[in-house]
Amino acid sequence: MLTALQVKDFAIITRSSLELDAGMTTLTGETGAGKSILLGALGLVLGDRASPSAVRDSAERADISALFDIDNIASVTSWLSDHSMDHDGECILRRVVTRDGKSRAYINGTPVTVRNLRELGQLLVNIHGQHDHQLITLPDTQREILDDFGKNTPLLDKVQKACNAWAEKHRELDSITERLKARGDRLDTLRYQLQEFTKLSLEGIDFDEVDQEHRRLANATELKELCIGAMDLLQDNNNSTLSQLTEAEKILTTLRNQDGSIADVAELLNSARIQVEEATDSLRHYNRAIEPDPQRLQALDETLSTAHQLAKKHRISLPELAGFAQTLQLEFEELESIDESVESLNQEVQQAVKTYNAVAKKLSAKRKSAALQLSKHLTRAMQTLGMKGGKFDIEITGRKLDHPHPGGVDQVVFKVSANPGAALRAMSDVASGGELSRLSLAVQLITSERNRVPTLIFDEVDTGVGGGVAETVGQQLRQLGGRCQVLCVTHLPQVAAQGHHHIKVSKKSSDKKTLAESHILTREQSLEEIARMLGGVKITKRTREHAREMLAAANAEPQADSGA
Repeated sequence: MLTALQVKDFAIITRSSLELDAGMTTLTGETGAGKSILLGALGLVLGDRASPSAVRDSAERADISALFDIDNIASVTSWLSDHSMDHDGECILRRVVTRDGKSRAYINGTPVTVRNLRELGQLLVNIHGQHDHQLITLPDTQREILDDFGKNTPLLDKVQKACNAWAEKHRELDSITERLKARGDRLDTLRYQLQEFTKLSLEGIDFDEVDQEHRRLANATELKELCIGAMDLLQDNNNSTLSQLTEAEKILTTLRNQDGSIADVAELLNSARIQVEEATDSLRHYNRAIEPDPQRLQALDETLSTAHQLAKKHRISLPELAGFAQTLQLEFEELESIDESVESLNQEVQQAVKTYNAVAKKLSAKRKSAALQLSKHLTRAMQTLGMKGGKFDIEITGRKLDHPHPGGVDQVVFKVSANPGAALRAMSDVASGGELSRLSLAVQLITSERNRVPTLIFDEVDTGVGGGVAETVGQQLRQLGGRCQVLCVTHLPQVAAQGHHHIKVSKKSSDKKTLAESHILTREQSLEEIARMLGGVKITKRTREHAREMLAAANAEPQADSGA
């Protein structure tokens, strides 16, 4: 549960620090005092979108932290373990928003993404807004409420995956069908291009070696002349390098016989003579290998010319030609066998539809079972919410689909009869604003009880109710607070009196600044606040007595469960 909330420089809040307990906590105050702003700060630390307006005027950044006691909350501890985050029975969420709207998020001091913050926040807190009743008439919202009540998320995930699998196969089929329409022209183009490549024998070809051989053959005469000139200088004339080295070696042999210290020089000269002889032999072999070959030169000319033309045409380099030709060949073979691919994909699409229908059928069965239970709960709740004799029903019918839908094959319609004997009609057609508000509240109470999130927040969800109905709503929220932590923003004294704890939010102006403050009220302070809510500006003795009676009644023996 939420044990502490610290807010700094958020909207009109300079600094606020709240410590919270289990049970039901009510937040009250004048309209515009900042109650919903406080919950907005909590929403931000739970992963809501950040904006520059979140930062208080004249401040550089807003900083919100929320501390949670997570003992015995397996879903939360499991999430933290899966994300390699330590915990010691507590979890701290923190969000910092700067003046430019950028934000940073932390879980137990570790920087995380806002998505991570939102994922964990959904396991810790469930917020019901004051405008939820405006959404309850929407078909998608009604389906989501039913799935939430029936705990259909695992099956719904399977339906969505099956739908995505079908969509992927269908996209492949559409793509290949489009290619099939243009197959003839493309095959002609590929066939012509491949014929151009048949002029080249690209397998194992090294264009660097081809280019080197071409240059050698093109300059064969000049190369032989240069080679002969080099051999003549080295060995083939009377004054050659080799003959001079031989004469020098003879002289050094005589010197070495008279002075042994010259032996190293003699060895160097001997090594030089041997290397010159080897170089001359290599040149002789090279010279014999260079023979003009006009036919080979012409073939190399044609190969290089064709290769350069193809490379320029397809805007690739010479080394990329072989890979490009292979790609063309693969596409040609694929297009030739495309009929088989279309048939295979058609079968895969049909199988994907069968898989989708099978899992969607299971989801439909589970929805129908959940619809019966939720209808009974809501019909019973209507009797205590000022709609005695009313009836609630959920109609589930199959909808006509041209293709699989991620939400399944069902059309979910909430139907209501607000008065005894009246026919059931779609909620959007018959329910008044007040009735919608009460029905929405009943749905929230029932689904919240069934899906146990440790902390539930109700932000003015009691709008549109009053009198005895308001007292019943307060009692139901208090009962819910016996099973989980409940925070409730309210303007109704009947609801505020039911809280186990009471926080007042007020607004203070000074130096042309408006600041919001929050305080945990003592029992006497709570009595005064409820008296204010009952009596307005002037609080009389009778008003205080009425407030005292309300508090006493709330703290008496618990009321019997109303069924909501």
